[in-house]
Amino acid sequence: MKGISNRFLLCILFLLICRIGAAQYGLEFASHNREADKRTSLLIGARESLSFEHKLSVAFDLSFLPFQQDYFGYIFRLITDDGVNIDLMYDRRPDQDKHFKLVVGEDFTPVSFNIPPAWLYYNWTSMRLELDADRREVYFVCAGKRYSYKLNKNFGTRFKLVFGANAIKNFQTMDVPPMRLKDIKIEDNGRLKFHWPLNEYAGNTSSDVLQKNKAETINPIWIKQQRSEWKQQATFTLEGQASVAFDQTEETLFFVGNKRIVIGKIGGTDLRTQEYVGGKLLLVNGSQSLFDPIQKKVLNISIDQKIVSAYDSTTRSWTKQFDFPAVGTHYWLFNKYFDRSDTSIYMIGGYGHFKYTSGVLRYHIPSQSWDSIPFAGDEIFPHYLAGMGQGKDGVYLAGGYGSSTGDQMLSPRVSTDFLRLDFQQRKALKIHEFSTQFAETVWANSLVVDDSRKAFYGLIFPNNKFKSHLQLIESNLKGTEPRFLGNTIPFDFHDIRSFADLYYAPKSKSFVAITLFYDDKTDLTKASIYTLMGPPLAVGQGMRTVVNPLLLRYVLLGTLTLIALLIGWWLYRKRGERVKQSVPKLIADNPVSPSNVTPEQAVQAVHQSEPSPEQQITVKEFAAETAIQHTAGIFLFGGDIQIVDGDGKEITKKFSPLLKELLLIFVIYTVRWERGISSEKLTELFWSDKTQSSARNNRSVNIAKLNSLLEQMGDFRVTKKSGYWCIEPLDEVYIDYLRFSRLVLNKKSFTEEEIRELLHIIDKGGFLFEVDYEWLDHFKSEMSIQVLTTLGNFIENLQVTENAELIIEICNKIFYFDEINAEAMVYKCRSLLQLGYHSLALQCYDNFCQVYLRLYGEAYPKSFKDSLE
Repeated sequence: MKGISNRFLLCILFLLICRIGAAQYGLEFASHNREADKRTSLLIGARESLSFEHKLSVAFDLSFLPFQQDYFGYIFRLITDDGVNIDLMYDRRPDQDKHFKLVVGEDFTPVSFNIPPAWLYYNWTSMRLELDADRREVYFVCAGKRYSYKLNKNFGTRFKLVFGANAIKNFQTMDVPPMRLKDIKIEDNGRLKFHWPLNEYAGNTSSDVLQKNKAETINPIWIKQQRSEWKQQATFTLEGQASVAFDQTEETLFFVGNKRIVIGKIGGTDLRTQEYVGGKLLLVNGSQSLFDPIQKKVLNISIDQKIVSAYDSTTRSWTKQFDFPAVGTHYWLFNKYFDRSDTSIYMIGGYGHFKYTSGVLRYHIPSQSWDSIPFAGDEIFPHYLAGMGQGKDGVYLAGGYGSSTGDQMLSPRVSTDFLRLDFQQRKALKIHEFSTQFAETVWANSLVVDDSRKAFYGLIFPNNKFKSHLQLIESNLKGTEPRFLGNTIPFDFHDIRSFADLYYAPKSKSFVAITLFYDDKTDLTKASIYTLMGPPLAVGQGMRTVVNPLLLRYVLLGTLTLIALLIGWWLYRKRGERVKQSVPKLIADNPVSPSNVTPEQAVQAVHQSEPSPEQQITVKEFAAETAIQHTAGIFLFGGDIQIVDGDGKEITKKFSPLLKELLLIFVIYTVRWERGISSEKLTELFWSDKTQSSARNNRSVNIAKLNSLLEQMGDFRVTKKSGYWCIEPLDEVYIDYLRFSRLVLNKKSFTEEEIRELLHIIDKGGFLFEVDYEWLDHFKSEMSIQVLTTLGNFIENLQVTENAELIIEICNKIFYFDEINAEAMVYKCRSLLQLGYHSLALQCYDNFCQVYLRLYGEAYPKSFKDSLE
């Protein structure tokens, strides 16, 4: 009983931790998109200045909003009572190579740095300002680097701190970057004195959780409120009966009209328009749009005419035209989804000519063929106005309006069915019937399925009124526990003239709702975009929440431990399974090069694409998996260094920035030079400003700290051998850099098995591409050359007729390191042609030419035909 009780408590604790860990909060700042007096300000020390004795530390987490017009402005200004100002600002000027700058008084300091945009926009970055009044020194810490600056005069120890807009006399500024802020912490002589989480839901003040000190805000935009109240991002009109498509990877919306396509980014303030060059697209009744994530094209679909037209953004034209005027449609408001496994579009249901349909249709893109798919099992209710979404266990279909016979004249009603459709077995299974509260509501076109939480999201609305409203609901995948989230969205419903859809933007962590209303008198469609930050809350949920930092520290520690254990157990169960990737998957991962994929996105590939978890392995999963097989591991491919202990748990966060850099240098020098690094070189790199005695002491202390952490990886430590500091024994842990080096050492030929192991190592991304140390540049360049030479030599000996899929995979990896490698482009195009993907081969060439033009400022000299000859 005691064991059962403990397990029960553990489960409850885990669920609680997941709920807390998933929370998102903070303060968003109104910026240049608002008038000056409507921009956001946060003032600490408004009524009475704060003070410190000798050393002050101000830490906070920062992120920027993506796709804004202007990012210039002051992140914070620390102003002492004797008039000294220390500012962190963002300088957007393109002629400046580093945009974050620390200013003291009226002078720029040498402290400046950059944060990769994809990380800055979609993640929190921790920053810290440190002041040493006795030494008259200022330090700034960000992204593992610590900068210092010596002041030429003393400064007072009483201060005010302003983030964003500032109205303090003599220091006024209304230049505010479009930013988000959370967890401001102030330490006095190393002791935490104040902590403002900024986890309020509403109001103009924020409470410090330690001393109840109030920070005052002007024009606040609370993130918690954005998780329960939909925000209208844009509304506009478009010619014709428009439709919409969504590119989840790039978080881009495409609104298809008959004269132009309107393009918008999630979180952006601007809409782009592309007028069609070849004349109107003759939109027909019942047509819908969908984004093909493999070809990276917007498609417009007419089931009645059995035509799928693709939009070419380069020529601004459509590949096919529809017959117009059409004679009506049988497929108003059908459901659809794109299946990567067979590169097909599946369509279900629809309404027209007083009939509801329940048939399943398939359009195979490579062959451009249509066929009907028979389904066994439970009956699919003839319908329209249903919601459909894809998960790893199948496709889910919720509700709809129709009749059992398909005849509009015979007892039409709302369906409360919730089905799972297995397209492999071609079988439908009714999972649940929704309760009576759904008896008068229908669904927006798409469901968002979250397999990790075994849940789905959908938008429902009553279809018996014109001035209707959309309501977001969440339920488990059994359909048994629905709950309402967020406020409602206004929706004018006039049957087939209205359309609503729901998407999820994984990088922005936001839900996206689209409403379309077509006015046949003016031949215009009114389109509206709404966003809701996730994870969503019910209206008012999260108000007056205070987080105790000590409790949060233990909760997060418990979270990391439990998650590591669960991942380890899952990977153990999955051990031995091989991930099978189809050609479309290979193409989708990297159509020609990673030029438009940031390092952070490459590391966290699970946020970029739609395949199921079995079809992809993130760097961290790979690290954990290999640690199980090799006891412990150090991984240098795929971003930053990752360290896994003997139990399969990632322990990278236990290493301070200095210890991580030291470990990197010991590993790389030991593997590359087979001896290690000298004490003199270590002193030059890390402690050149110290005396010989102080440098020796710093080296000894930090190596001792490092070895203490490395004990968790077994008999593996830093030691001095023949006058050089090195790692021993190397074979005690798995090091991907070591394994790669041994595989390619003095070898001119490779087996396919060896090449596949190399591909598996570098599949996670480039070599330490997120790490920026001056001493590392030579090793990164050397590794790039080694990878390109090895893969290039191997690919020359492969026959395209027999190894097309392997060649495509190799070319994708080559593009990680050289995005304009002409030989890789040619090999990939030939392989695609061999497999029958002619349009994708041409797209691969076109993308290559665009990258070439962007980098060299001139057109690629060879045509598609000449390149392949």
